[in-house]
Amino acid sequence: MPFTLGDVVMDASAVDYFIETDLKMVEDIMPPVSEKDDKIGTFISDYINDGDCLQIGIGAIPNAVIGKLGNKNDLGIHTELVCDGIAELAKKGVINGRRKSIEKGEIVTSIVLGTQMLYDYCQNNPVVKVMSCAYCNAYDTLAKIDNQVSINTTVEVDLTGQCCSESIGTRQFSGTGGQMDTAIGTQMAKGGKSFIALYSTANVKSADGGRVEVSKIVPTLKPGAIVSLSRNDLHHLVTEYGVVNLRGLSVSDRAKAIITVAHPKFREELTADAKKYGFIK
Repeated sequence: MPFTLGDVVMDASAVDYFIETDLKMVEDIMPPVSEKDDKIGTFISDYINDGDCLQIGIGAIPNAVIGKLGNKNDLGIHTELVCDGIAELAKKGVINGRRKSIEKGEIVTSIVLGTQMLYDYCQNNPVVKVMSCAYCNAYDTLAKIDNQVSINTTVEVDLTGQCCSESIGTRQFSGTGGQMDTAIGTQMAKGGKSFIALYSTANVKSADGGRVEVSKIVPTLKPGAIVSLSRNDLHHLVTEYGVVNLRGLSVSDRAKAIITVAHPKFREELTADAKKYGFIK
């Protein structure tokens, strides 16, 4: 296990017993980047400027975003989780934190999760600062970081902008994580931008045992779905069909904008449903 600096450090006198083991650290192998991931990564990377400070989640889409940042300069990191891609960009000098408004030059995180390469990078590295989530994800911390960018993913979004990121209907699918913290806190920062990304469709099992393609942008969330991020806090929504900025839009304009990034074959049906439910007059 790598030795890391930050508020995780405690004096040995506070420990009663140590038990030495030779178990390998758990490694998280990133899935390959698909065509959809690549498109979403490109869309988001176009919004990231030199000197921005990033919070990036975990998974294929965030990994695709990281893969598009090699031509940026002086990026900073203040994130809930550090993965392999961040270490790779730091080694290349793309990430150096020179322009961060707080903790200049440091990679600040609460979690380190990746392969042995990442653990070796973090080992006794004075640049890496591991802090509690209560500090990393706090609104008053994020609000102090100029040009903070938050990038997270979701499972399903309705036409008002409600994001369900942790369940499929009533079935728990994932944890809450820091999505709400980072999406809201980032928008409190000067120049802050928040992105929520998802694929426009999913292939699900049909009643006859086959597979059917369904839209992940829906008129209303499934019954019992958990709202992880309220419609009022969704800033940019991203699919493989583009990016929409929803800040300050009316319910009608939000619904129209969200439909533009849905899969084309579902847009007509979504528009009809939006009119049926009174979202679009």
